[in-house]
Amino acid sequence: MSRVTIQSIADHLGISKFAVSRALTGKPGVSEATRLQVHNAATELGYQNRRRTPVIGTTIEVIFRDRTVASRELWIDVQNGVDSEAVLNGYNMAVRWTDDASILKRLETNTAGFVLIGPQSPTMFDAICKSPLPAVVVNHVVPPLLDIDQISATDIEAGVYVARYLANLGHRRVVYAHGRMGYPGRYARLRGFAEAINAIEGMELREIAFADDQAASDLRDALLAMVNADFEPTAFFCGSDGVAVTVVSELMRMGLRVPEDVSVIGHADYGIATQISPQLTTVKMPHRQMGVAAVRILLGRAGGSSELEGLPAQRVSLVPQLVERQSSGPASTRSWRSRLRGAPEISTVEGQ
Repeated sequence: MSRVTIQSIADHLGISKFAVSRALTGKPGVSEATRLQVHNAATELGYQNRRRTPVIGTTIEVIFRDRTVASRELWIDVQNGVDSEAVLNGYNMAVRWTDDASILKRLETNTAGFVLIGPQSPTMFDAICKSPLPAVVVNHVVPPLLDIDQISATDIEAGVYVARYLANLGHRRVVYAHGRMGYPGRYARLRGFAEAINAIEGMELREIAFADDQAASDLRDALLAMVNADFEPTAFFCGSDGVAVTVVSELMRMGLRVPEDVSVIGHADYGIATQISPQLTTVKMPHRQMGVAAVRILLGRAGGSSELEGLPAQRVSLVPQLVERQSSGPASTRSWRSRLRGAPEISTVEGQ
């Protein structure tokens, strides 16, 4: 006789496997009548629950390294996703800003699991690995082969997509504007962007970086240097929407038109993307959904979900999407150098 599984019970009752799993693990989301029906069917069919007993904690603890990190818009969006999914499943969410790894031990009694958002210290990662409770990291970078589930986004793919999008619009001289250096996601997007550009005949790439994301003078100096070196870009892909706003504002201050002369694409789709004119074409990141996904995986681990049973830690990458607005368009076939305020004296050829 074959082993009775959750799917067997679901087929017997004509309900979803999800409903059976939640009924057997004591989780909310099914009626008491369904819960009783599932337990009776499990007994009748001889189902043996080989999963560990679900945890009794009612709180999902969200850990940030510090308040500065927690106040960034992307991490606020992730936190909102965690909160909404926790409430939907009958859990509370608590948020802490700490780099003290010893706090995990003190929180275990009433905790269902931990969600670590943003950069974390090696000691925190080590403590999470040693904790008996499940944990999910929402972060672009974790230590290699860390035995903890991770939610991130497909940054490399985003870079590839933007490069091909610009190529299809006729752009051949493009710039990747990091803004401030040091953010892993920005490096990952550049990697995909550069790889795709290298595969497109006749397409050229330059990189620029700023002292900080609002350093307009750094952009101005870099653009003038490129013009002096006979490189006239028609598109910028920026490390963030904040960087893109700096680029758009400074290009227009220098006399260029966006997107008629130069297209600008941001990344993240923050509120600022629609608060400027022209509104920003950008890569919309699923930050809120990253929080939702983190809770679903965490509760699956906590409740011994059959879908996760026996599987190692996962690296789950959610796919963003490009949102076209007013700051991008077809590449110009005419030089914009004569309109560039502060440009060096360089002869131009129409149609170049």
